Amino acid sequence: MRFAKIRKHVFLGLALLLLPAGNALAADQEFPFQEFHFTGTLGAEYSNGSYGTSRNTNVELGLPSLSMETGSFRFNVSMPYMRISGRGLVVFDAAGNAVVINRHTTLPPDVRTGWGDLNLSATYTIPSAVLDGFDVKLTGSAKLPTASERRRLSTGKADYGMSIDVSRKFGIWGPFFTVGYLIPGEPDTFQLYNTTSVSAGTTLELTDNLVAVASYDFDTASTPLVPASHELFGSLSWVRDNGITLTGYGTAGLSSGSPSIGAGLLISYNLN
Repeated sequence: MRFAKIRKHVFLGLALLLLPAGNALAADQEFPFQEFHFTGTLGAEYSNGSYGTSRNTNVELGLPSLSMETGSFRFNVSMPYMRISGRGLVVFDAAGNAVVINRHTTLPPDVRTGWGDLNLSATYTIPSAVLDGFDVKLTGSAKLPTASERRRLSTGKADYGMSIDVSRKFGIWGPFFTVGYLIPGEPDTFQLYNTTSVSAGTTLELTDNLVAVASYDFDTASTPLVPASHELFGSLSWVRDNGITLTGYGTAGLSSGSPSIGAGLLISYNLN
C-alpha cells in the first residue's frame, strides 16, 4: 500500500464521519476560501516484500506531513524519512513514487537511509449538495526530487499525478471508488511506466468517534520487471475531543508486485 493512498482512505473515512457538519458548512459558504485550518501528522510504517526478486526488502518510513484546509480546498506537504534494506528492483516512497532502482539483485542486501523526496498535493471537494448526496474529490500531486539520487533514495526526476474519489454516505456506511494516474519522471538508465491505480472500499462508522476503512487496491505495473500490485487495506481511526486522531492500519499483498505485509500508525493533531 502506498502512503498517499493510505492517507486518502483515512481522510475520506474521517470526512464521512464528520459529514453532517461539513455539509452544513459548505451550504453556508459564499467563497471557496474561508478560515484556514492546519493539521500536523506524524507516523511510522513498516512493509516487507520481494518486489520482483527472490529476496525480501524491508522498508521503514517516518511519515511527517502538514495539511492546510480552507473551504473546499485541502493542501498537503510531506517528506518521508526512509530506511530501506534489501535488493528490490523498485521500491516506492510514501507517496507511491519509485525511489530505488537496483539491477544487481544477486548481491547481498544493503541499507540506505535518509530523507525522501518532497511531495505536494492539492484537493478540491465538490460539495455533496451539488451532486445529489455524492462527494467528489479531485486531487493533483507532484513529487519534487529533493532526495539523494546517488544514495538511491530518489530517481532524481519529478513525478506528477492526479486522482478522483467518489463516495456517498448511507447511514453508517460510506462506500467509495478511486481512480488515479501517475506520470513518473524517466530516469536515464531505467524504464518506468505511467501507472493507473484503482481502489474500491467502504468506511464504517462504528461510534461517534470511531471509524473503520476497508478496501481493495490495484496499481498497474511500474516497470517491465515488476508485476502489477494487488492489495487489501484496513484501518481504524479514533477521533478524540481534543483535536487528536489516532489511526492504525495494515495491508496484505496479493501479488509479488506489492509488499507481502505492511503496518503503520498515524497521529494527527488539529493545530488551530
